[in-house]
Amino acid sequence: MLSYGWGNCDPRNPKNRRSRSSIMVEKGCTSLLIDMSPDLRQQMLDYGGNKVDAAILTHAHYDHINGLNELRPMFWDKKRRLPIYVKKENLPAVKKAFFYLFEESGHEIYSPYIELHAIEDEFTIGDISGICFEQNHGFSKSLGIRIENFAYSTDVVSLSEENFEKLKGVDTWIVDCLSMKQIKATHAHLDLALEWIRRINPRRAFLTHMDISMDYDSLLRILPENIRPAYDQMTISV
Repeated sequence: MLSYGWGNCDPRNPKNRRSRSSIMVEKGCTSLLIDMSPDLRQQMLDYGGNKVDAAILTHAHYDHINGLNELRPMFWDKKRRLPIYVKKENLPAVKKAFFYLFEESGHEIYSPYIELHAIEDEFTIGDISGICFEQNHGFSKSLGIRIENFAYSTDVVSLSEENFEKLKGVDTWIVDCLSMKQIKATHAHLDLALEWIRRINPRRAFLTHMDISMDYDSLLRILPENIRPAYDQMTISV
């Protein structure tokens, strides 16, 4: 099960149009958080979940890592450090941004509760196995993630032939689509995202990381039946 869309254009709240960049993937006994939005605490409360076994960061931009500080309750519950997986080159940025989470204080109340790991091209975290691949995010790189027949491609402006090979045969794809028409240096716009979706030809696709130009009702009127905008607390079975 995939719980998704934290902060995307929510049909229950038309004023809420900003994506907050977090999803939760659940399989078997494992709950895997992908990225950590700035309001992660509120999103977890709304979701009703209190279990995170591990997390993957797609990249080190603040809208994807700023919720890291909200994960301390997971440590209190399990009394073990929470493993966070990130690309090797992003390890210093995460440690610098949250240096106080990694320092030994000498007191058990303030013990570090995060354990950083460099993620490899293939990974197994509990019951969840998958692959990750580098995507072009304009001035930087992000990670695309594929878990069985599900794939997640946020924060991407172009896909390489190697990326398309990694995505071949995907059934459910969540793909970056920042704006309706405006071309950005770091994110896909609607026409580009639709071009990618036609090429991959998944059974269904969901648009993510949308700005205020991506009106939910307007998108429903123009999108094919198998393509939908994501929204707050969306849950997808894959």
